[in-house]
Amino acid sequence: MTETGMLGSAPYIRLRAGPEGPVVEGLSRWQSTPAPGGAAIGMMRGAWAWDGVQLVAEVDGFGFYSLFVYEKQGEVMVSPSLLELVAQGADTTRDELALAVFHRVGIFINDETPLKHVRVLPPGGRLVWRAGRMEITGGAEMPVSQRISRDDAVDGMISLFGQAVRRILTHCDGPIVLPLSGGRDSRHILLELLHQGRAPEACVTFHHNGYAFNSEAQAARALCQRAGIAHDVLGYARPRLADATRAMALTGLCADEHAQMMPLHDYFAQRDVIGFDGIAGDILTNPDDWADDFYKLAEKGDYRGIALGMIKGHGGVISRSEWGQGAGPVYSPGRDDEVLDHMGRAIAQYADAPDPYQMFWMFHRTRREINFVPQAILSPARQVFTPYLDPEFARFCLSLPYSVTKDQMLHDDAIARGFPEMSDIPYQEGFDQPAAGRCGIGHKWRNLQAAWQVSGALRPERRLRSTLGWVKAHPQLTRVHGAVYDLHQLCLDGLDATRARDIQRLAAEFAHMSPARLISDRLEARG
Repeated sequence: MTETGMLGSAPYIRLRAGPEGPVVEGLSRWQSTPAPGGAAIGMMRGAWAWDGVQLVAEVDGFGFYSLFVYEKQGEVMVSPSLLELVAQGADTTRDELALAVFHRVGIFINDETPLKHVRVLPPGGRLVWRAGRMEITGGAEMPVSQRISRDDAVDGMISLFGQAVRRILTHCDGPIVLPLSGGRDSRHILLELLHQGRAPEACVTFHHNGYAFNSEAQAARALCQRAGIAHDVLGYARPRLADATRAMALTGLCADEHAQMMPLHDYFAQRDVIGFDGIAGDILTNPDDWADDFYKLAEKGDYRGIALGMIKGHGGVISRSEWGQGAGPVYSPGRDDEVLDHMGRAIAQYADAPDPYQMFWMFHRTRREINFVPQAILSPARQVFTPYLDPEFARFCLSLPYSVTKDQMLHDDAIARGFPEMSDIPYQEGFDQPAAGRCGIGHKWRNLQAAWQVSGALRPERRLRSTLGWVKAHPQLTRVHGAVYDLHQLCLDGLDATRARDIQRLAAEFAHMSPARLISDRLEARG
């Protein structure tokens, strides 16, 4: 889907029972992207169909495509855009508990959104509406721990991932451009593509350090040099608030990330290519450095303790050092116990999984926030494939016992064993991180202009004061996170059909005004 479609007049269907039969508005049929050959491959999908009697809407088996559903008093609307539902008249009563969770851990959990009457379809979700009655089925499949040695787990990852990419390439007709980071997930995709004789047309890495490569861009460049592949680096500074506004619209007010990735969005908008994304690769092999402590808490049945640890961890990341408490006390004070109970119950539903924290992270943060990278950031691509979501590969990884994944080296070992010729190239942590580049007066002026536009569109009665507020540092949160949470709050304040269109319109204006220069450095393909 193009950005124009997501930021204005997004597809939707609206149904309500009438005295002479169903009243229908919008598109009777829609799909995010065709399922190639109907194959169960690594691809996120959403679709609906109205046959005159019954509406059926569905998402992929893992539910990574966010299809938003509004339901109230027998009326139902479905769209890939939450803002479109609001623009079409959806009730905007807030879900205060869902927002309190968002303020504390930066994600919406379960199938919740900022709005009480809007939800997303669950994993493998299927909605059926008929004669004013709606039923939704689906849910995450609970893995059963397998008995397997570490050595066999490494071999299993190698063979099943190769099979996943092979399935995709059977249906992948067109030039490939691969977003390449300095980590494991995209590197594994690149090496497997090369192994199967489908080298990408180019790899692309974004960073925000001008001409001085950060460690991620250095690692990606070293890999492309060795492979002889073209490598584009997107390093120019950009007006952060403008990109945050666009990301906020693309993600339907459901994420506090992705502004930093808008250069990648613009890069794909200029090309008719197929994209790949490494979503879920990290979470399928081991969530993060907190996983061991959380696994021990899960063994004790202390799911509330896991929630508390997540809140403290996220608060530490987004806060100024002297604050440390995160966004919760700022935007939704007094709800800590309620949030802990709510999150604890959400984690506890995976008590029987090999690693409950992994399952929670997979089906809540990865599914509900990181999913917007292939769904929204890479949306201008012809198709976006997500090989780690190949059903067979993902189920294999989710069923691995924690003893096999706990050292966080499983993915490293699989890549090294599968592709020994590239094993000497370090990941990003093996490169020096240069000092952050200094932004010139022109960049600061563009940021000020963006703040003036946002304030004029969303807070015109306090335009000057609001603009100055964007420029100065947030008193509790880091400058970047403070701006995002303030913007999120501002978008929700007085949200109605008019404001939804204002947000879409503002995001579209920023898209048309996006910087013309994207590629700060290019390595040409060899031979």
